[in-house]
Amino acid sequence: MWTFLWLEDMLLTVLALIVLVICGGCVYAFVHAIFLFIFSHGDEEKKKSAWNSIRYMIIGVILTIFLLTVFPVVFRQLNVSGYEVYTAKNVFERSWEIINKILQFSQIVRETNTTQSWSYQNRWWTYGDFSL
Repeated sequence: MWTFLWLEDMLLTVLALIVLVICGGCVYAFVHAIFLFIFSHGDEEKKKSAWNSIRYMIIGVILTIFLLTVFPVVFRQLNVSGYEVYTAKNVFERSWEIINKILQFSQIVRETNTTQSWSYQNRWWTYGDFSL
């Protein structure tokens, strides 16, 4: 059945995913800006695009900070029980849990790809002694 803890957990996960997407976008904008600056060769249009990427990165960081500070306040004003769960600390802890799960999954995929599950010696006709 639907419980408050399940809803609380889901909302915390959604907030963590939003933070991860925004942070990922900030990293992308920063790396994109670096490449544009490096390979601009003095082209003003590329430099302008690089500065715009940096602006978007800064806006992303500000949005993340705003998101993390506003949600607990809004939930407290709406008298949502358990509003203290949606703190920045808890959102970042959930973000790390998500990242760890993704990394664990990639490790499992890597291990299964490096483990040899079939070889010449394991062919069906080499099993057992079928001599007459």
